[in-house]
Amino acid sequence: MEQLSPTGHIPQPSRSLDDLPMKVACTLSHGSNVTSMDFHPSRHTLLLVGSANGEFTLWEIGTSERLVTKPFEIWDMQACSTQFQGVMAKDSSMAVNRVTWSPDGDLIGVASTKHLIHLHVYRHPNKIYQFVEIEAHSGGVNDIVFSRALTQLCVVTCGDDKLIRVWDMHGQKIYSFEGHTAPVYSICPHHIEQVQFITSTSVDGKMKTWLYDNLGSRLDFDVPGKWCSAMLYSADGTRLFSCGTSKEGDTHLVEWNQSEGFVERSYSGFRKKPSGVAQGVVQFDTARNHILAAGEDNQIKFWDVDDTNMLACIEAGGGLPSYPRLRFNKEGNLLAVTTVECGFKILANTDGLRSLPAFGNVPSEVFRSPHEASEMKVSGPLVVGSISPNIGRTDHLDSKYPAKPSPKKLIGSDPAFGSVDKKLRISEEKSDKAKPWELKGLQQFCVATMPETDQASKVSKVLDDDNLLREIIIRVGFPTTLVHAALVCKRWYQHASEPAFLRLFRERHPPCLLGFYLENREDENIISIRFIPMLPQPSELARVIRTVESYSWGFYHGAPANFLCSRKGKVLVNLYNKVKASKFTTRVHSPLCPESGLAVVPPLPHIGIRDDYYFSMNDLLLMEEADGVTYIHVLLVANTQRTKYTVLVQVLRHGDGVWRTYLALERDQILDPEFEPRVVLANNKIYIASTQSSIDFLDLTTSSISEVQLPQGVEYGDKDTMLAPADDDSGVYLIHAKNLQLDIWLHKGDNWLLVDTISLRDMIANLRIPGCEVEDEPTAPLWINHVGPYADFVFLEMGRCALHLDVKCMQLRKVYDMTEEELDLGDIHPLTMIWPPIFPALEDNPARNDM
Repeated sequence: MEQLSPTGHIPQPSRSLDDLPMKVACTLSHGSNVTSMDFHPSRHTLLLVGSANGEFTLWEIGTSERLVTKPFEIWDMQACSTQFQGVMAKDSSMAVNRVTWSPDGDLIGVASTKHLIHLHVYRHPNKIYQFVEIEAHSGGVNDIVFSRALTQLCVVTCGDDKLIRVWDMHGQKIYSFEGHTAPVYSICPHHIEQVQFITSTSVDGKMKTWLYDNLGSRLDFDVPGKWCSAMLYSADGTRLFSCGTSKEGDTHLVEWNQSEGFVERSYSGFRKKPSGVAQGVVQFDTARNHILAAGEDNQIKFWDVDDTNMLACIEAGGGLPSYPRLRFNKEGNLLAVTTVECGFKILANTDGLRSLPAFGNVPSEVFRSPHEASEMKVSGPLVVGSISPNIGRTDHLDSKYPAKPSPKKLIGSDPAFGSVDKKLRISEEKSDKAKPWELKGLQQFCVATMPETDQASKVSKVLDDDNLLREIIIRVGFPTTLVHAALVCKRWYQHASEPAFLRLFRERHPPCLLGFYLENREDENIISIRFIPMLPQPSELARVIRTVESYSWGFYHGAPANFLCSRKGKVLVNLYNKVKASKFTTRVHSPLCPESGLAVVPPLPHIGIRDDYYFSMNDLLLMEEADGVTYIHVLLVANTQRTKYTVLVQVLRHGDGVWRTYLALERDQILDPEFEPRVVLANNKIYIASTQSSIDFLDLTTSSISEVQLPQGVEYGDKDTMLAPADDDSGVYLIHAKNLQLDIWLHKGDNWLLVDTISLRDMIANLRIPGCEVEDEPTAPLWINHVGPYADFVFLEMGRCALHLDVKCMQLRKVYDMTEEELDLGDIHPLTMIWPPIFPALEDNPARNDM
């Protein structure tokens, strides 16, 4: 850590010093002067960067990777004012004044130096779509902030035209506030209890407060320095700070008494410029309710909010401009700081370093993907073996990756690693064959050559460094390989099973689609359950595919049963009573881990229903919880007039053994059963299509039901509309097929966002499907058969073919041709790798601290 500059009396609150991100984790070259930065509100290593050349970029700090760059462009010049068109005709250059995320991280706001703001939809991990272009001000747009005011998400902007404006998500102006006599520099929407307001500052040093009405400003103050000043609230919204610089070069960082409107605390540590003329404005930020940071004199200065004396001052290795821009992430463990060479540095505290697996100086050979394993070198080739899906057994290295003779040797044979079988045992509760893990467990993860002593020391240096070790483990690529890597020793196990690490692993390596089950039914009897693998597959998954293909379904041949669903690596089949078909049991199969056996879900309780009622839908959902799987059964029952229906939600918790009625809610409308609406579970909410123009969602937390209208122009139809959970489980996707086009909508909060429009016309034409020529109109309809989790992929039907659309890669391919005997395709049930991975339990033995 750098030496801290003496600042007189320095308090010693250890929590503040420990929390300060002062270690330089990495320095990144951006290519253009950075004008604005903002970290994602929940993905804490995702940084949004605006540039002087008009571009904005998404950086993944965890991997030092530039995910996507969007250059400035005008989306619809004809819709812009003649004034703006004239300005651009004289000078087409454009810079970014401000970039910001919406509170949920689904939208990006970009304010430019000339008139415009752009709103983009962000879809993890690196998809950005144009949303709304607004000519917000005459001149530069100096600030842009999202705000949930007036019960809806809106955008607040300010500009050189001395105005503050509020816009809805369709680009319509809601309010325009007039009263400043100079360009407005900064805005800060906030609320205290039920009162919503906006605080603004202008370049003449005036601070004003506005309510959402047309009655003018309610409060009017002078900010210290009487020039440019920006405002920020603490993370909990209880304290207001401002920081600005006067024309003479004096900087003032203060805390305001909000109720009385005076400066309550003024922080020391700034130096007046010798010239007496300001060359810029000091930028600042706050984090975790108790840290302040500001950039001045080519340095970063820190304060504890409760102490006016500067806590620490660092140069961050040098290379900072006179007034560096800076931004904390929302956890306060990372700090982005601009540099003079068109880039930025990432500073981190201890927690922040743990979130950056790429931190440190690592040989480039270490960071190759597992698919390049035969060429990877850590003082020799690092080889990933063939991994069995059965984590209860140990397998030798694949024959095509034999261990090399001396001087190349296994890492695991080095005494520094100790004896693996003495360090790790599988809990008897988790494995019928609980036995010591031998050295082979390490062989399955990696083999490294060490022809020279100094090279061996380099390997030891890498593997002994937790940050570098995490970066190596995260690149293994598959959950099965990750489990075997975890079984090398306890230290590896702790890294691989850490929740934060698993979240990052899943972002890098989404669960692989292994294939799909195709169910053909006749008279409620399962004729065949066929698994169709998605080819080609990586060689590491060959054994997994063979295991799934060899799984026997012979028990159901000729039995009155139906294939219910395939979720989270489990396959659910309903087996009916031959005497009374309305009675059935649900059997849960695990084709990926056949040794785990068959589970039987207890029969549902009998529900007394009058003769004039009929079933409209019947579905079973799975919810993974810490102590096991919870099953949720959703039943819709409607009267014969279809004027009312009842939603029954029954829950079977892990280990309970008894179905319990959780909810019974009545509604006065229902979707025709012929549409077969599928149920989606996301974030403790159940989504069901209730009419052709709306969906219901049942909130299991509040035991309530609400209705959401579908996007304008979208109707729920037979096999042309389907729902899927959003990737962070806090919303739902709606996928709509019409005229060889797929529209993907995201409902989150109170809004529908069109996140993708995919034209399939050219893709289908290239497949040359018989009977589906698209020169004019196709002769066969396009249907949606299944939508994958998070809308990552879609299975479609067209003619006598099944098609698979990879939404991320925009690739469409034919995956199945119906035989002459097949009358219809039947239902497709995708099978993906199990996530999260299941790690064997460690023995709870405090005495074994070396494990």
